[in-house]
Amino acid sequence: MKYRTAENLKDLLLDDQETVVNRIDPEKIEVYQFLHQMFKETDVRKDHVFKFVFRYFYRLDNPSLTPEFHEAYFEIMERQRSEKRPNIVNIVQELYEIKNHKGNSAMQFPLAASMLHTLNPNFPTYDSDVAKAFDFSSTYHLNGFDKKMKRYIGQYKHTYSTYIELLDDEALEPMFQHFDERFPKSQLPKVKKLDLMVSELGNYLS
Repeated sequence: MKYRTAENLKDLLLDDQETVVNRIDPEKIEVYQFLHQMFKETDVRKDHVFKFVFRYFYRLDNPSLTPEFHEAYFEIMERQRSEKRPNIVNIVQELYEIKNHKGNSAMQFPLAASMLHTLNPNFPTYDSDVAKAFDFSSTYHLNGFDKKMKRYIGQYKHTYSTYIELLDDEALEPMFQHFDERFPKSQLPKVKKLDLMVSELGNYLS
């Protein structure tokens, strides 16, 4: 499948770079920093403030998800903290086993990606805005866990490799400089700045 490449995304980002950066909500950065710092200091299974903010920020408050799902999600996150190489397929598989309010299993890949990103910010997020930026195809029509997982993993690997390519592209440096001028105290790693810009681009394109 043909998704947007690093060159495609670079052109889109540079076409309206000030608008993309200026559209980033400062609250998004502050909440992200708050969660990132708290994660280092707390047991996420027991910290109700962390869980409340995380559920809001990463859209875990989906009406279809049960309290059992939320409890398991943070149990898995805390357990994965000690893993040298957290495995997103295993995370998705565990979450898939927990039935939703309708008694069905459902793929929760974006939420698994949010967990992985919290564990290691070098791994990108994956949400509807990122999917729009890359022009990713939907998995809704695919039947079965394995087919959906294969599609998601292919898209996630494409995102990861594209970010590596974009981070090394000097043409984007003015955009990163503009980000730093707008958010001088953010202290975010460069990969997170790119993640935010790509997500905002997807939102802008929709």
